[in-house]
Amino acid sequence: MNNKLTVAYGRLSQEDINKLKEFSSSIYNQLAIIKSYTKEMGLHVDKKYIDDGYSGVNFDRPAFEKLKDDIESGIIGTVITKDMSRLGRNFIETAYYIGEYFPRNNVRYIAINDQFDSDSPDIHEQQIMMEIKALINDRYVKDVSTKRKQVAEAKTQEGQFIGFIAPYGYKIKKENGKRTLEIDDYAAGIVKRIFSEIASGRTRSEVADGLNRDGIIPPIIYMNITQSKKKKYYFDWSDKIIYRILKNKTYIGKIVKRKSFKRNYHQKKRDFIPIRDRETINNCHPVIITEELFESANNRLKIMKRKVKNDYSGLFSKLVICGECGNIMTVCRRKRQNGNVKYHFACTKVRNRKHCSNRTVADSKLQFIVTNALKGLINLYIDKDEITTKATKNLLKWERPNLKIANLKEKIELHNANIRNLYLKKTTGEIALDEFIEKKEVESLFKEQSEKLLQEVIESKNEETRKEELLEKYNKFVNNDYLINEVIRDLIDKIIVYKDNTIQISFKFGIGKPKEIKLY
Repeated sequence: MNNKLTVAYGRLSQEDINKLKEFSSSIYNQLAIIKSYTKEMGLHVDKKYIDDGYSGVNFDRPAFEKLKDDIESGIIGTVITKDMSRLGRNFIETAYYIGEYFPRNNVRYIAINDQFDSDSPDIHEQQIMMEIKALINDRYVKDVSTKRKQVAEAKTQEGQFIGFIAPYGYKIKKENGKRTLEIDDYAAGIVKRIFSEIASGRTRSEVADGLNRDGIIPPIIYMNITQSKKKKYYFDWSDKIIYRILKNKTYIGKIVKRKSFKRNYHQKKRDFIPIRDRETINNCHPVIITEELFESANNRLKIMKRKVKNDYSGLFSKLVICGECGNIMTVCRRKRQNGNVKYHFACTKVRNRKHCSNRTVADSKLQFIVTNALKGLINLYIDKDEITTKATKNLLKWERPNLKIANLKEKIELHNANIRNLYLKKTTGEIALDEFIEKKEVESLFKEQSEKLLQEVIESKNEETRKEELLEKYNKFVNNDYLINEVIRDLIDKIIVYKDNTIQISFKFGIGKPKEIKLY
């Protein structure tokens, strides 16, 4: 233990940063307390781990993760914090690290202000106090979370804007201690243009292209938004930006109360509230768009969305070429009386006021012809015995079964050693009978799983067995239309359709034979 490191861990939450006038919460003060304590106790801090601006509710913090890595590599002997709340405020997880994780890794833990030292002779009494204080910290977080929600709710009900950044088209106005929105004349003019153009029938992409052509600065640059790793940003106008603006009810004077929520304060990821279910408060700030224009633009959006749903999304989009004029054939849609939708390809090119004379071809017919053509080529040109033999050797080389077997045997031996150690601890009275039974069941289960996996790896090591498995997969692929269809776009360059019913398929690959075949 003597040659292991003594380290300090400090944490400062965003809330603490906002209250830096309380000096006791600062990182500097935490480290000063730890330095004074270690000097008095004849210890020396070898390394510091600092999480600046991270909540104590969860343990997903970069410095803490690094601390765990170093603990598990065996280089740390002692961890010191100013108090337990710096380690964490979640009762269950904090108690786990102090009561189980640190002892399991032979790490001494000291919380100075809480007078907790895991090497202390009266550790049992300290453990009880630790659990009480961890529970108090957990309760504190819950209370703070509740109060924040209540404050946010009250401010929103008053018509205040509580967001960090005003929506594009507005600026934040601070007056008499309240934050509201006022119109940004330049950006508001762009917002009006977007709603008007959509309402007149233009698509989102057309509107975005027009703004880019006119050199209009996109919102992220105009508003000088600081980027976050968790969000996607667009540095040009795009259809997605247009969509967000069109759906934003802020422009008609409304404030949305909540866009997402947490079921409890332990939850890490917020739940999204669908737009249709969001509550709004009316007449909170000046409007940029009238409700009539807002509704008109959004109704037009719905119509355009329905049109998009009709688009063909099959296998042969832009692959089918007219053999008479060289034009890409257009996908046409026909709805039957029974409600089924059928697609076919037709040449819509016009020359001298006359349409191309080529025939149409059904999507289902093309799918049948191309799938069978691919099956025929595979059976004609590919030696399945040769390909499965090569694949088996490569697979075994890649899987490295001998290394897996050695690792699994080592893991099984470790579980055996853990079980023997549990028997010894039970015999000496170090652990109670119920704890022994529970831990032995866990170790036995892991051991059983490792033994089963070991047997599977040993069996799969057999070359003939693996070859049979690959041969079975090969046969399934060749005889399965769905799997063949999955690779069609990777294999086919184009499909040329002639008016005499000839279909010519041009492939991307070369197999020592012509790259094109003709079918009737």
